[in-house]
Amino acid sequence: MWDRYVAVSDAETVKAGSAAPGLSLETGPQRAYDAATDSATDAAALAPPAYTAPVFYLTERSGYPRFFVVAVSQRLNSDYSSGAAASTSVDGAAIHTFGPELMLFEQASATAPWLLGSITRLAVGEKLPRLATDSAGYIPTISPSAATLLAQPDEVGALQAAVVDDGPASTATTAVAGGQLTTGLYQGALSHAEGLTAPHGDVYQWELEGTSYPEFALRTAAGGALVFYAMALDTTVAVPDYIDKADPVRSGPPIQVPVNVQRLLPSGQPAPLIDLQSEQLLSFAAVDPPSAPSAPSAGGKIQVIALGGGLTSATAS
Repeated sequence: MWDRYVAVSDAETVKAGSAAPGLSLETGPQRAYDAATDSATDAAALAPPAYTAPVFYLTERSGYPRFFVVAVSQRLNSDYSSGAAASTSVDGAAIHTFGPELMLFEQASATAPWLLGSITRLAVGEKLPRLATDSAGYIPTISPSAATLLAQPDEVGALQAAVVDDGPASTATTAVAGGQLTTGLYQGALSHAEGLTAPHGDVYQWELEGTSYPEFALRTAAGGALVFYAMALDTTVAVPDYIDKADPVRSGPPIQVPVNVQRLLPSGQPAPLIDLQSEQLLSFAAVDPPSAPSAPSAGGKIQVIALGGGLTSATAS
């Protein structure tokens, strides 16, 4: 599946000058993100990347959906300048542009094809934990509702969201470690890292919330789990009347629209005077430690280590 994905998506994408052909090989949050950003993609930037040798993390059979993970890095080739190797800021977090990434492939049923479900890139300073293996070299999976961890895998996203929304003051910091993808995302939103600001008198809000996409979890050698999940980061700039649901709603000064958000709005969209809303569909990978009989120590908290995805929709009025 890995070889097919690389060969087909790269060759067809460059030939067509569009990301659309690769969508047939994708599902879940990766397909939603790529479908939303296809129209804003510069065809000249679609030169196929060069990859390092992939490392495959194959899972034990445990029903459907099945999944496996490929750890790989992109290498610079002649189509990229040396400056592209540097990290990039995503919502205030430093992410390796061409560094380590985790590609999760899913199979919904025995007759369904294997499709790419998500790509997450390690934040600068983070590393992949050592994973458990059985006698045949396969990695045990963990149920999203497993109660043997600090948090059930299907609750990791909600705990992270509490920290991203409320920052270091959140009670969830007793279970979630500070870092670029937790308190760092909070600080990034607070400091308008993506260029979204509110005119004087307007309201600026953000919220990280869950999605309907499934969670996947691999057993780590330490007895915890490496959890993959998707979240939506919603951001709003609006006049107070809009937030308060007043009638009528009085317009305010023009709201400045960042370039990356403008690409998702209709062509010729004037500067909004009432509200500007955007949503990012983000994929995460987090290390969930085994449960402890007492409050977790600094080293026994959930560590969110990787991020993927980005803007998928925007509205303005």
